[in-house]
Amino acid sequence: MKPGAPRIAEAAGAQRRLEALVFEHLNGDIDYFTHPVGIEFVTSRADSSVVTLDSSLSRNGHPLVAHALEGLLPADIPDQEKADCEDSVLGVPGIRVAGASRRAVHLTLAGTSARVALSSAGGEDWRQLVAERRRDLVTAGYRPCWDDRELSPGEVAFRRDHACQAAEEASWLPSGLLRRVALLHTVSAAYCTRYWVNSDDWIFQLRHDQGVRPPHADVVKHLLDRRWGLPMQAGKLHCECDASWADPHYDRSCTVRLSSNDGRPGTVQLRFQAMGTWQTSSDIHGYLTEAGADEKWLKRVMPHQG
Repeated sequence: MKPGAPRIAEAAGAQRRLEALVFEHLNGDIDYFTHPVGIEFVTSRADSSVVTLDSSLSRNGHPLVAHALEGLLPADIPDQEKADCEDSVLGVPGIRVAGASRRAVHLTLAGTSARVALSSAGGEDWRQLVAERRRDLVTAGYRPCWDDRELSPGEVAFRRDHACQAAEEASWLPSGLLRRVALLHTVSAAYCTRYWVNSDDWIFQLRHDQGVRPPHADVVKHLLDRRWGLPMQAGKLHCECDASWADPHYDRSCTVRLSSNDGRPGTVQLRFQAMGTWQTSSDIHGYLTEAGADEKWLKRVMPHQG
């Protein structure tokens, strides 16, 4: 961020909950996108956000845009399968499609005016992707419910069995992280960034190539910046960068935990991983290059490759 840059607008209420659900269920545990966690950029206002997804493929060749819809759009599970399933619905209960065009799909929460648009820099037709997801679910015996005005029976059952007020109270954190996800591209020096959530603890793993020193101080500084960062505080950094006992053949890890300034639920673990000489990353560099990663970014995060 440049000095004088405007503050990042914060979401509230249903908008905050929707953004938190979207970020959680995009499932950022896939390796090697051309942008960290598979998001190219986010444009936000107080009452809406546009999330532009990476148009590259994951390492196993599964498009992120299709992966996103599979994780987000809800569908009731067939009665004959409910006995073998812990949940009564696929996807995220309550998410609705407010509209779909070739360029984007517009998501909301049932009964609210919240809006998150998913887009991509590729040539994907989102209207067609939604239609294909519907066709696949119906063929398999599921009932898509993302057009329903009210919650479906499966969604009602899910909410009854999994009601969690704490998750709503902690939604400020994933919403705030989503709106600041660009920091993982502009400040971090990791060639691979993954995340997952354990209850209300958000864990980010940042992998750094051999010879690249993890800039953990800069990442934490920007995340906690008083103007455009999150209202959080950092615990003690456990750092192995200069550990005298460290064998360069093995990975080294530095970890810091962030928690809120005002006692709200939600924490962030930042795990900075410096890869050891046991691993060769030339194949990863080749994959990222082929997938269309920005050349300047690649030179910064993998300066000894290429």
